[in-house]
Amino acid sequence: MTDKSRTLINNPLFRCSLVILWMAVIFAFSHQANSGRMTEAVLGTMNVPIRKLGHLGEYMVLYVLSHWALNSIKYSIIKYRPVLAFIFSVLYAASDEWHQNFVPGRSASARDVLIDSTGVCIGVLVYLLAERYLSKDKETNA
Repeated sequence: MTDKSRTLINNPLFRCSLVILWMAVIFAFSHQANSGRMTEAVLGTMNVPIRKLGHLGEYMVLYVLSHWALNSIKYSIIKYRPVLAFIFSVLYAASDEWHQNFVPGRSASARDVLIDSTGVCIGVLVYLLAERYLSKDKETNA
């Protein structure tokens, strides 16, 4: 990795931009009117499981990006970054479900917030495993 790309990756503004971009992707998916009926026509009986896996994945990525972004803020008074990333991701999931109330053919579901929150929990595990793996990799290369 070059110094220029390393500088970009470690830039808090870059990392926060990725979080905002991912939130926009989630919002765009949620804003599709009648999306359940459209995907059911294509996926048939696998519609619900595939859509719920999508929920898990979306919020897993949101947590990982949020935690990564918070970790780039070096002079922050933020002490509990993993907790803040978790709360932020779950609150975004709840707000996204509320947003769906205003989209034709969509509705809000507490069950979906729970599924999204499970995706956030998976994101916590993914982040911890990646952190552990990368720290061992650094020790091996040192």
